[in-house]
Amino acid sequence: MRLGIPLWLVMLLPAVPCAGQAGHDSDRWQITLGEGQVLWDVRLVKLAGDSLQVRRADSLTVVPVAKITELRLIRKSEIQPGNPTAGTMAALMGSDDEVYDLTPLEFPDRLRAVQKIFLYHPPDSTTAGP
Repeated sequence: MRLGIPLWLVMLLPAVPCAGQAGHDSDRWQITLGEGQVLWDVRLVKLAGDSLQVRRADSLTVVPVAKITELRLIRKSEIQPGNPTAGTMAALMGSDDEVYDLTPLEFPDRLRAVQKIFLYHPPDSTTAGP
């Protein structure tokens, strides 16, 4: 006798993300620092004093706001009906990205800019950690 779940029953079950996928749909950011270093695929966690806390994969990183020259929100690209290449080209060129250039700002203005970014893009509860 064979025991198992019939395929049709499995197909009726709702798709539930695994624990590792929980933050998959949260905002993805890229941070450029003054020395040319780039932090890829980070999630904003919080602004603590004069430092920005970000989550990278499975670790928490602290970045001094004074060193940040650019914050870039990486937008998901969507293919539009009738124009299947539009989303692909936008993703390759970064034209859908939301870019915050902090280079011309003095330090207090940089802090205010990061505070506003948190107002516009509050961190996902899955990125906040202990």
